[in-house]
Amino acid sequence: MEKRLPGLDLDALRSFVTGMECGSFAQAALRLSRSTSAVSAQLKKLESQCGAALVTKQGRHLVLTAEGEKLMSYARRLLALNDETLRALQGERLTGEIHLGMQEDFGESLMPGILGQFKRHHPQVRIVARVDRNGPLHQALAEEALDLALLGELMTEAQQGWLDR
Repeated sequence: MEKRLPGLDLDALRSFVTGMECGSFAQAALRLSRSTSAVSAQLKKLESQCGAALVTKQGRHLVLTAEGEKLMSYARRLLALNDETLRALQGERLTGEIHLGMQEDFGESLMPGILGQFKRHHPQVRIVARVDRNGPLHQALAEEALDLALLGELMTEAQQGWLDR
């Protein structure tokens, strides 16, 4: 039976990587909103788990040891994979408000189902929907009262465009 290895603490790895990127663990503590002593304790824990010193000081500078170099490579990949996993599981959380205008045909037939599905996937987004005729929707879009309008008429090339705010 293979011996089970202890898991590495991702917060400690983040402190380690951030400390080396900042050039000091005091700066890492500020960036991570932790105390310097907490970051130092995390480094000691990592060194204990790895069974080797990870960092040495040369004057006022921190320098990675050979083991520290190895760990840094793995730590960056582990943290990136952790963050990627959380984004995939939680999704990019959209928030805010969308003002949407719809021509009557869309508003009455297609949009309730589509908007309901969007709301289930993005519950933090408030949708303000307006159903109207094309003329008033064009005007509201031009006045930036709407973020998006779904219209049912052919537009001239001069009318086509993308408004982004």
